Amino acid sequence: MKKNNADAKSNKLPFWKCFKKNIGNIYHLCPSYIPASIVYTLMGRAIPFLHMILSAEIVDMLVNREDKKKILTVAVVMVGGWMLMELIRSAMMRMLQIHWQIVSHRKNRDIGSKAMSLDYDLLERNSTLELIAQADANTDKMGGMGDYLIKSMDLIGVVFSCVGAVAAMAGLFIASPYHGEGAVYAFFASPVSYFLLLGLLVITIYVGSKCEARQGKIRYNCDQIGVRNGRIYWFFYNLISNYSMGKDIRIFKMFDMIRRKGMEARDDIESAQKQAIRDTLKVGALALLVQNLFIVAVYVYVGIKAIYGMITIGEVTKYISAITLLQSQIGVLFSLLIGINTQNIYMESYNELMAVKNQKYDGTLPVEKRIDNEYELEFRNVSFHYPNNDKMVLSNVSFRLKQGRKLAIVGANGAGKTTFIKLLCRLYDPTEGEILLNGIDIRKYNYDEYIRLFSIVFQDYKIFSFSVAENVAAGPEFDRDRVIKSLQDAGIYERVKSMQSGIDSRLLKDQQEGDEEGIEISGGEKQKIALARALYRDAPMVILDEPTSALDPIAEQDIYTRFNDMVEEKTAVFISHRMSSCRFCDEVVVFDEGRIVQNGTHEELVADEGGVYHRMWEAQAQYYV
Repeated sequence: MKKNNADAKSNKLPFWKCFKKNIGNIYHLCPSYIPASIVYTLMGRAIPFLHMILSAEIVDMLVNREDKKKILTVAVVMVGGWMLMELIRSAMMRMLQIHWQIVSHRKNRDIGSKAMSLDYDLLERNSTLELIAQADANTDKMGGMGDYLIKSMDLIGVVFSCVGAVAAMAGLFIASPYHGEGAVYAFFASPVSYFLLLGLLVITIYVGSKCEARQGKIRYNCDQIGVRNGRIYWFFYNLISNYSMGKDIRIFKMFDMIRRKGMEARDDIESAQKQAIRDTLKVGALALLVQNLFIVAVYVYVGIKAIYGMITIGEVTKYISAITLLQSQIGVLFSLLIGINTQNIYMESYNELMAVKNQKYDGTLPVEKRIDNEYELEFRNVSFHYPNNDKMVLSNVSFRLKQGRKLAIVGANGAGKTTFIKLLCRLYDPTEGEILLNGIDIRKYNYDEYIRLFSIVFQDYKIFSFSVAENVAAGPEFDRDRVIKSLQDAGIYERVKSMQSGIDSRLLKDQQEGDEEGIEISGGEKQKIALARALYRDAPMVILDEPTSALDPIAEQDIYTRFNDMVEEKTAVFISHRMSSCRFCDEVVVFDEGRIVQNGTHEELVADEGGVYHRMWEAQAQYYV
């Protein structure tokens, strides 16, 4: 999935395919942005020609001493037309700025939506996280998608300007009816001078295009260094500003270390930026020198033709304007092509992210809705290792989870307990073997229906900066009575009721709306709200990964005592390091180094003095005796 930055230019699609794809992306994000940009661009390109043609006409009319009213009429048309078009363009610019922001916001929305829709095992990979960071950062480079469309419309406008300039200067290469004498006249009247001027124009364009290409490459390489080191810098910067980490940073005096590591990354970014500026200035100076030489040549060419009477004074202004416009617009054409091509490379990461397909097979079988909740899950010879790591975390695990039973899973850290649950919930698929629901491989079931069977509180559960009720219901719409009942069952309702807005109180301080400040709560209170969320879902199977790790002994005893009432007739799975929790369960499974080494009731396993469970029980019991 991840591409080496050095190979990015060689791996990208052809220019016009990238162009078509990116314009399609922008149209998808904001359809009205494209036609509005076309109108705005063409009007802007028409203004110079209005001024060029009518001003030349006015000069010739003045030289020929034509009627003043006629001259005034042409001047009014020129000035009035210019003012009207600029007024319309000014209004349209404000509208385009809004469209620009819409494209940026919707692009960010789509990146976030894509990230949330990816399979968990894909999202967890570092290559995917880096691709998401690149897609987010690169699509904001050089003005982002909004500016990409402006450049694209300018490309159309430049072609329009070049064609118009060629048409306006056509008379310069037509033989003059006036016949002069001398070598100078003969040279400037001959086709040789035409071709020399055009040759100089071609050289100017060629050098300019090469310089633009080089500048684009310098800018791209610098930005990629910024993306990589920017992730590091912002990681450490966010540590400093993260409210929840403030206590550890202050107590252990970690600020200097965090700042130093962050600034090392920032220094690399600044060093790359300074070098890029130096390189860009060198390349730009060459392009500017050649461009100025061409402009001098144009003035000499047109001036000598005027001196020898080959063109009129009005034509002098028109031809100089036309040639310099052509020269500048062809330069702009190459500049735009290089700029768009560079942005094509930037936006490749966005297109690559949007093209990522989930690898997990999503079955089509519906999960049978059983009133009796008779669901039986079975692990059959299941082995598993994480992506990019060949070490098996689970090895040949076979186990049948019986409906309505209370199961405790115990074992040392790294024994495979949480991985067992991740496979059960199909966050990952087994490397070997299969997991069955009522005798059918769970991969054959529709995933959304299958996952509704579970209410889960993971060890690293999250509480969000929403209201209590929204946290419990996991959504903006909820049944208030069910929320309260879930909070009561989890033993946290009295605390919530004491808050100023009750279940509508906003939690945490990392996000506020208006004048409302989030309420900071303890780790144990957060864990109880996470338990309430699992209960609110009312799924037939409840999984609690370390459900009491943040609770004090009294609260822990309260949870265990009421646990059977909380889950009622549901199937329940406990993952715990505290052996006392196993006394409330019908069955205990002991994991050791990725294998199930024991299973039975608490009493049976304690009685087995040679077993892992007995050793774990004795090790903890000494602290309570």
